[in-house]
Amino acid sequence: MGEHALTIGNQPFKSRLILGTGKYPSNEIMVKAHDASGAEMVTVAIRRIDLKDKSDKSLLNHIDRARYTILPNTAGCYTAKEAILTAKLAREAIGTNLIKLEVIGDEKTLFPDNEATIEAARELVKDGITVLP
Repeated sequence: MGEHALTIGNQPFKSRLILGTGKYPSNEIMVKAHDASGAEMVTVAIRRIDLKDKSDKSLLNHIDRARYTILPNTAGCYTAKEAILTAKLAREAIGTNLIKLEVIGDEKTLFPDNEATIEAARELVKDGITVLP
């Protein structure tokens, strides 16, 4: 299998574990959980953070970007158009071509809209983005 357990796009990872950044009681606990996990990638719901916030309160300021790859996701998007726009914003704001693509089809269950997810994925891949649906 080689030195790396997983390669996504052109990025190698030793760990297959991907952690989220939501639902922690504090940023300090999130940092400790990430540290203890051994994960190398963390997801960030791009629509749920203030990209202009440079203060210590900002979630992004609590992620060691030298240690973790940020995987922005399009959580909260209900259309392909909305997800595409959010993914492109994330690429520019975070500086990554990796996107966790989510297009919600059912508000109650949060099941995906498969057709819209495929539509968004096709456009994003054409634009050079590595999509993880």
